[in-house]
Amino acid sequence: MIAGIVAILGAISGFMPGIIQLLTLKANNAQQLAIAQLQLEATKAGGALQIDLANAQADIKQADAIYSYASGSTGYKFVDAIVVLVRPYVTVVFFHLWLLLEIGLFIYAVNNGYDLGQIAKLLWDDNTSAIFAAIMGFWFGDRMMMRGQQRLAATLAVTGKKD
Repeated sequence: MIAGIVAILGAISGFMPGIIQLLTLKANNAQQLAIAQLQLEATKAGGALQIDLANAQADIKQADAIYSYASGSTGYKFVDAIVVLVRPYVTVVFFHLWLLLEIGLFIYAVNNGYDLGQIAKLLWDDNTSAIFAAIMGFWFGDRMMMRGQQRLAATLAVTGKKD
């Protein structure tokens, strides 16, 4: 009986290094797989960041190209003053035209007995809201874009990357 137990223990002890090696190999493979997955995720995140940076840099270059006509002085003060005043003047003229139309619509609605809800729908519809949002975005969104460009420049300065 002891001989049988010794034989069984001998057989088991022969398998033990193989079993330990199998478990070690399985743990190593799981660790290598986890590391590979983390590296893949890091590569994807880095690629997405590079794409975002490239898009932001392209937007900055496009804005620079669009506004390059107004970047320098012509040497004539009168011409420079007109260039500076054109956009604000057009905005003020169209704002006053819109205001005149809205006042006219308000007077028309009151004279024809519209109630307040109908007047509000008449004066501030979806199109008016969209136009108003576009104008505000044009005038004040540009400032937000400049802040975004400054943040991007700071990020590029910190990371040491150049165009």
